[in-house]
Amino acid sequence: MGISVSSDKVDQAAKKIGCAILQVPFSYLGSKVGCLMSRIQSWSEIVNNILTRLSKWKLKTLSIGGRLTLLKSVLGSLPIYHMSLFKVPAKVLLNMESIRCHFFNGIEHNGKKPIWVKWNKVLASKEKGGLGVSSFYALNRALLFKWVWRFCTQQSALWTKIIKGIHGEDGKIGKHVRSHHPSLWLDIVKEVQHIQRQGTDLMGFIHRKMGNGVDIRFWEDKWRGDNTFQSDFPRMYALETQKNISVALKLSHDDLLCSFRRAPRAGAEELQYIQLVKIMEGITLFDSKDRWRWSLEGCGEFTVASVRNLLDANSLPVVSSKTRWIKAVPIKVNIHAWKVKLDILPTRLNISKRGMDIESILCPLCEKNVESSSHIFFTCPISREIFRKVLLWWEIDVVMVSSYDEWLEWLLSIRLHSKHKELFEGVCYVLWWYIWNFRNKSIFGSACPSKALIFEKIKGVCFAVSQLRKTDKGAFGWLSQQIKGVCFAVSQLRVRWV
Repeated sequence: MGISVSSDKVDQAAKKIGCAILQVPFSYLGSKVGCLMSRIQSWSEIVNNILTRLSKWKLKTLSIGGRLTLLKSVLGSLPIYHMSLFKVPAKVLLNMESIRCHFFNGIEHNGKKPIWVKWNKVLASKEKGGLGVSSFYALNRALLFKWVWRFCTQQSALWTKIIKGIHGEDGKIGKHVRSHHPSLWLDIVKEVQHIQRQGTDLMGFIHRKMGNGVDIRFWEDKWRGDNTFQSDFPRMYALETQKNISVALKLSHDDLLCSFRRAPRAGAEELQYIQLVKIMEGITLFDSKDRWRWSLEGCGEFTVASVRNLLDANSLPVVSSKTRWIKAVPIKVNIHAWKVKLDILPTRLNISKRGMDIESILCPLCEKNVESSSHIFFTCPISREIFRKVLLWWEIDVVMVSSYDEWLEWLLSIRLHSKHKELFEGVCYVLWWYIWNFRNKSIFGSACPSKALIFEKIKGVCFAVSQLRKTDKGAFGWLSQQIKGVCFAVSQLRVRWV
């Protein structure tokens, strides 16, 4: 391969050596070389790899819980190698997010079925009411910022010395730069500046932890507080003759004035000097090397996840209150409960609100009231009757609620052991799951399902799942042999849990 060499010389060299000629772009260790990755076309192969992986999975045979698991573990990691080196264009990010969105909702990539869940709600963290998938944008920028952290902390690394040789000792970090040629490093520096202009100062979380003070710059590093002495005491910095003086050398002098070109004068200079002297009181150096600290993590070590969560927290919307998640029940049941909370299920009322023509918006179970999420899961006579049986099963006073908010307020007020209350909440989730299945089978099924089996299935599945996941067995200690028989019957029906 020739770099700034004519093709004739490359041909001659290849003939003498007896080798082939390498053409750009090419792949090396899975990464693109010689390709301008700022172009959308350069990412076509990576996007196609994601689509190829999707085609190998049987989309319709996976539950929504299985799709969420694969979406987080596999689809989120396929482009991670390229994301750790190159800034992904905005249109490519939107395309990849669209692929994940369709997969989560069980729709083919080019399908035109309605999407009931906004993708931003799925990306948002569980603390903000989402499902905690996290965005590709945050992942890409966090992986790129890791190189900035390495540049600061790995001063003796060969690649760091190369960057310093090309761009200077500071690597142009924090400076306004204009690149006239493609540069991976300058793209990273520009993106850090862009994120800072949007209100997230990632460099502000990098601090120096004092050791012997040899590698810490007295004025220009953040080693005493959240700001540098250069910004807090500009008059003193102007008097300093050794701008890059280290902390160890500064403290080795008899006083702070030794390296000043003159003594501070009365007024602002004297006031800043007095403040600086007070801050420096009691500082001692240790017989250990200085090191960098990442303040977003309590341990001080940098993690990509911390940057990713921070960027998502600042860019993704607040969906609702914190997402409630019960580990004792399957993932798909938790997701269904999350949809009940946000009222994003395709009930007849929600379908009509989207302007779709339907024969009736009445509940298909009771045919008396409008089918909304609050009605189908809380006020429908069938739902109330099953909920009453569940309360009697758990020996809890019978109460009727008419919405998710009322149910949650009541749940938090009942007196149960914390572990038992968590399991009971999971039972309610399973209850909603079976009511929705019963509703769908009543509308789309070939045969009318039996109402009497709903409660028995709830009891059997709850006990089976608690046994399978080694949940607190005491919560179901009062179950009779009849219920265990129901569990066996349900297992014979091969109920799939993912």
